[in-house]
Amino acid sequence: MTFELIRISAEEMRVKAAGVKPLPVEQSGAWDDFETRVGRRVFGRYEFVKSGRTIALIALTEHDIRGVKFLWAKKGPVWLRSQSPDNEAAFREALVSEVRKRDPKVAFVRLHARYSAPDLKELINTMSYDRTVLIDTCGGDMDKMLAAMPKEGRRSMRRSFKRAQEGGAQAVDLTDIDREAFNEIYAVIAETANRNGFSIHPISVYWNMLDALRPNHARLYGVRYEGAIVAWVMIVMNDGEAAAYYGAHSSAGRQVLASEYLDCWTTLELGKQGIASLDLMGVDSTRFPELYELGIYKRRFAAAATEVDGAWDLPVHTVLYDGLRIAKQGKRAYTGARALGEKLLNKVR
Repeated sequence: MTFELIRISAEEMRVKAAGVKPLPVEQSGAWDDFETRVGRRVFGRYEFVKSGRTIALIALTEHDIRGVKFLWAKKGPVWLRSQSPDNEAAFREALVSEVRKRDPKVAFVRLHARYSAPDLKELINTMSYDRTVLIDTCGGDMDKMLAAMPKEGRRSMRRSFKRAQEGGAQAVDLTDIDREAFNEIYAVIAETANRNGFSIHPISVYWNMLDALRPNHARLYGVRYEGAIVAWVMIVMNDGEAAAYYGAHSSAGRQVLASEYLDCWTTLELGKQGIASLDLMGVDSTRFPELYELGIYKRRFAAAATEVDGAWDLPVHTVLYDGLRIAKQGKRAYTGARALGEKLLNKVR
């Protein structure tokens, strides 16, 4: 039995996946335009061949942490067949060998895998998921979509549409928005982040994603209420599948259940355009209990969650990778100790 890792072009990758498995937009040539805009370079694309048959495809993009280079295969590798633990391990072995040969400065590869293994490490600086919710668009047929949902989802969908209609809120397609008007979109996610305590990217990241991928691979939908955008969602898509990549809603939007209304309206709109499913991108699991609260909301829209391959770090340059992990752990310890100190000082005062 022989294995080969062969470099291919974006077009060759598209052709090899066609008719076998949908290619996530992050693994497609369309995604390269976005990565280029934000200053990142595609490291390469490969097919993994077993005994003459292509069984997996992968596209890798260069990233860095604290000046240390790593490669990120978002939603990759894409397995066309035979995704066994042994084949995953053989693929990673071939990939590490190739990366070391091409660029010895790469510290690790971040990629997805179905099976845990000793060579795979928990992510250093972000969170993944291995379970998600896929909403069946039912071709944009609302009655069929309601029938496919659990009871809580049906109740949520009907309630949100009613509240939006009574409040005068309206769902709108913002895909053709210009850069100046996009400032209003960014203000909503800035408010959401401040309210919920998470960090966001600079406005250029969101804008470049939309502008580079629209209209065939990205859409922006929103809810307008009392003259302002109070909720929005950025959708990325490829090969008949879509994912809700980013989204936000203002406090004012809660009055008309704008976020729920928009998720339901968007799913119907995508169904009318021939998209089969909308991925809400992550719910809780044993490995990722931190997503529990998000999971409560998302799970209402599908009868069951869907298992997907979670992301892992695959060390290539072990010394560099271990150094990064130690530095990250040290930063967490320092941050935690500082927060505890401030809390104790506040009690004394």
